[in-house]
Amino acid sequence: MKLSLNLLSSLVLSQVASSLSIQNEHINQEMERPPQDMTWEEWHMKHEHQLDSYTPDLFFSLHDLNKKGYMDRNDILSLYGLNRDEVIGAGDGMGTHDDSEMIDELLANRVVDFIMQLLDVDDDSKIWKSEYIDFATRGSKFPDLGVGVGHHSDFEIEYEIHHWNKYHKDKDPDVKIVHKEDIEHELLHHEHEVKHEEKIQRGASRGTVITDDELESRIKLANIPQKYKNGYF
Repeated sequence: MKLSLNLLSSLVLSQVASSLSIQNEHINQEMERPPQDMTWEEWHMKHEHQLDSYTPDLFFSLHDLNKKGYMDRNDILSLYGLNRDEVIGAGDGMGTHDDSEMIDELLANRVVDFIMQLLDVDDDSKIWKSEYIDFATRGSKFPDLGVGVGHHSDFEIEYEIHHWNKYHKDKDPDVKIVHKEDIEHELLHHEHEVKHEEKIQRGASRGTVITDDELESRIKLANIPQKYKNGYF
């Protein structure tokens, strides 16, 4: 049985989002939420696609990843930024490695199940374009499910989308002007490399746990380009 659109008030969606939250020590519960004057879908389109306005047709086209004519489980997970094992840092190329969070499979399943219940009218595990267009023309939007803005890509590509393309790609490709975001991303990049190396070594030898101080000492500052240091090191 499909949920009635009349039931999809902000109160109900808030309760659903709360019920989707999975308590897990490896999951960061401090997720960013949409601005009060925007729906989650509008927030996602502005933040991830740099679009202040869009048509239902464009929204569907952007999120039907393989141009199949329908959205499936993978498309929904991608839309909500859950199509990966781990979100590095804050997910947008910023933050620290301590901000990283594992994607819980049970949470991902609940998100997919809820969205399918909301839009999959004929119960075939596909959201056909006609089903979405009908949903959108009623004034309905994809809801906030408490999992963040929905970063589509890994932290390197997200950095390019949200910072590099805006400030460096055309205006400053040689990075003569270094922003704090450039430094923050470079440190996140190197810390992730160290964590990845440590994880491989631990898997091979099951050695002792590395402390935060030792982890920081492994970051090779000499490998960080001088333009990113900007007097910080």
